Amino acid sequence: MITKIKAIRRQLASDCTTTIIRADQTGDLPILPYATYKIIGDRKGTGREDVSYVSKTDALEETRVEERNATISFNTYGTTHDNSFEVATKLRKWFVLGGPLYLDEWNVAIVSISDVQNRTTFLVDSYDEKWGFDVIIRYLDTDEHEIDYFDKVETEIIRNRE
Repeated sequence: MITKIKAIRRQLASDCTTTIIRADQTGDLPILPYATYKIIGDRKGTGREDVSYVSKTDALEETRVEERNATISFNTYGTTHDNSFEVATKLRKWFVLGGPLYLDEWNVAIVSISDVQNRTTFLVDSYDEKWGFDVIIRYLDTDEHEIDYFDKVETEIIRNRE
């Protein structure tokens, strides 16, 4: 899942010519305007997982596929209040217009996109002007592993002595 979200971030940043960094990390901030992203939820989707088996010569391969939904939150920071709003709107439009074609290559579907919201916060003596929105994506999580075959079974028969 992380690989998919990082690929989405790279493509979104490239297509919208906007610097996008992971939120809540230390380090120097990029030059304004920029955006942050954060995974705020990853949960099981609807339906049951699909389990399949393939028999190999020395093991049994088990594959489990489960639908998952991840919520990604984006915040934008601009040179002005209006600039931050414009950047957030541009990023959101990518998920509506061009993004679904790219996401389809990763077998990711958009479940919902929130409206752009004012997320300005008051710091000690100034305001941190920001706008943001959330995107919920649906993807398939696949786990594969081998189950060793066993060669021999030992049993012990215990008889009642009456």
